[in-house]
Amino acid sequence: MDVMMTVSTEMPNGVGFIAYARRYVGRLQAEGRYDAAHKMDAYISRFAAYLGKNDISFTDFGPLLIRNYHAWLQDRRLGQNSISLYIRNLKRVYRQAVKDGQAAEQHPFDGVDVSYRVKKNKNGLTLDEVRRLQRLDLSGSHPSLSFARDLFLFSVFTHGMTARDMFYLTKDNISGGRLTYTSRTTGKEVSMQWEPAMQEIVDRYSSNAAPYLFPVITSSVPKEQWKQHCAALHNINRNLKTIGRLLSLPFPLTMTVAHHSWKSMTRGLSVAELLYSGSAELM
Repeated sequence: MDVMMTVSTEMPNGVGFIAYARRYVGRLQAEGRYDAAHKMDAYISRFAAYLGKNDISFTDFGPLLIRNYHAWLQDRRLGQNSISLYIRNLKRVYRQAVKDGQAAEQHPFDGVDVSYRVKKNKNGLTLDEVRRLQRLDLSGSHPSLSFARDLFLFSVFTHGMTARDMFYLTKDNISGGRLTYTSRTTGKEVSMQWEPAMQEIVDRYSSNAAPYLFPVITSSVPKEQWKQHCAALHNINRNLKTIGRLLSLPFPLTMTVAHHSWKSMTRGLSVAELLYSGSAELM
């Protein structure tokens, strides 16, 4: 049963929650945080759809509104983690509005469940499945399938590196037989031995004229780079799912699976064993 909250249309000082939230999104864009801005815009748009109005005043932004919105999301059969993201991001905007003096603290989120359900079983490939992936004959397929496979394997070989970090690797990240980079997710420096198997993959795509190791980011404009990143990741994951079906995997193959594969396979397995055991038949 849908629950719709009746709201006031009067906006103190002419600024309502949605208007403020849009400004918040603009702030993220100005900081170059395009992915965060894109996601926040989606969260705000979903809340605006629930309201059925252009905006809501901060004085009407209370606990009953949030509880009803929570119920509305549940009625749409969203999972607990998705609902948590929607509510948590509303809260993030609201807290910033309080800091900016746009809203008085009314504790509208008190009593609302925003907990995550921890997924115990994270899909990852076994060592045997990774070797099957390496041996899979894609010679008669579109080159984009081979590219997707190579990036998946490169992620596994580099300890589960994210696509975001992978797309921005340059030759400067490789020095003295080591790969060193700063994670764009955590901000921490990561360093590991540069292995021949990694070099073999890079050699298939690197160009002296290109700034990055992989042919994904070609623009120098940050917003365009973000668009290229999103488009590339979408296509790579789509092609990986095709490969996953060819391998008859019981779950969709994506770049996220590469991260979990590294973690699951390296329990009791050395990097050398992962990369080189049976390498003559793999490469």
